[in-house]
Amino acid sequence: MIATSAILDEIGQLSMAELDALPLAELDHLIRQVSEVRDTARHYEAALHSTLNNRFAQQAQQLRQEAGKSTGTVRFEVDGYLVVADLPKRPEYNQVKLKEAVEALRKWGEDPENYVGIEIKVAESKYTAWPPGIRDLFEPARTLKTGKPSYKLEQIKTGEIPDAANDSHFGGGV
Repeated sequence: MIATSAILDEIGQLSMAELDALPLAELDHLIRQVSEVRDTARHYEAALHSTLNNRFAQQAQQLRQEAGKSTGTVRFEVDGYLVVADLPKRPEYNQVKLKEAVEALRKWGEDPENYVGIEIKVAESKYTAWPPGIRDLFEPARTLKTGKPSYKLEQIKTGEIPDAANDSHFGGGV
């Protein structure tokens, strides 16, 4: 395998026009190499963060306890470095109990939107399964946006031509 920096340097030296002109086999090769580099970098980054956690978690937790908190940011010095240790809050709410609380607010005469953000979500799989009348009711509230396009290259083995999901004429099909 080519060294990580060499792969990135190789790609970085190419202009967009040069990248556009590369044969698919070469693009596929570069994409696979970059994916390997990304996966390796994620693995190394996780190992390094784990090392920092192993080294400083106890001291950070002690400082949080002394400050009377179980989460948040604490700072301390070690070997000439300022260590900033953050343990963020990740609250989760039971949706059924939240609905009950919102209904209780309404019964008290309060406007729940003064206290909570209310967002109604519709799963696309449910929307497409609804009867036409229900879909028509929700259609004015629906805006269809697209995500970021993605592409994947899969080398076709000699003699094998897969059917394309979007075109029955692709690959010799009828």
